Amino acid sequence: MNWTEAQKYCREKFTDLATIENQEEMDAVKATVNGTSGHFWIGLRQIPEQQDGSWIWSDKSNPSYTDWNTGEPNSPEKDNCVELWSESEYRWNDAGCTYPSPFVCYKEIPLVLIKEKKTWWEALRYCRENHVDLVSVHTEGIQRWVETVARNASTDNVWVGLRHTCDLKFWFWMSGEFLCYQNWAPGNGAGVEDCSNGERSGAVQSGSGKWVSLRENQTLNFICITK
Repeated sequence: MNWTEAQKYCREKFTDLATIENQEEMDAVKATVNGTSGHFWIGLRQIPEQQDGSWIWSDKSNPSYTDWNTGEPNSPEKDNCVELWSESEYRWNDAGCTYPSPFVCYKEIPLVLIKEKKTWWEALRYCRENHVDLVSVHTEGIQRWVETVARNASTDNVWVGLRHTCDLKFWFWMSGEFLCYQNWAPGNGAGVEDCSNGERSGAVQSGSGKWVSLRENQTLNFICITK
């Protein structure tokens, strides 16, 4: 597959093309290809609309770690993607994005976006009957994965396993974790909730990834954690 086709496949079947942020992750990717010869797409590509040759990962993060082969990147074009090349011990090489190559996907946290519109309780029941649970976003790492998955939603907000109790006036995760890490959108989560129309539940904005407080009877896409 070319780079764009590989990206589409990884997003549909896993989470995305591989993002490599440190040597430990690079070693893990090498172990994945396991000595196989050839070229392998990863999730790094140039930003076509920028003339300075800037690079960006498929999940929209900026590269802080690189492992270029000697003399790379060396293409004069400004629309290239990055591959691992077995003959250089899987160090990075820039190549035209239209070339067909194998590729490396990742699925560090097993999440699945359900593109059905359900109330919060219906979403919770669906996840528990068909997967494990609505996802709990209790670390920054999980937040990043949720943001990546939520970008493909068909609704502006996506249900997660965040719940508010009007009687006790606090938020909690259905999986039992405390609400330590938080990523609320402005005006959400900090004040007294309006419980006049029923209990509130938490959702993630599919664009920004910020958390919002919504009435539980709204119908949204939702994210389950799988086995």
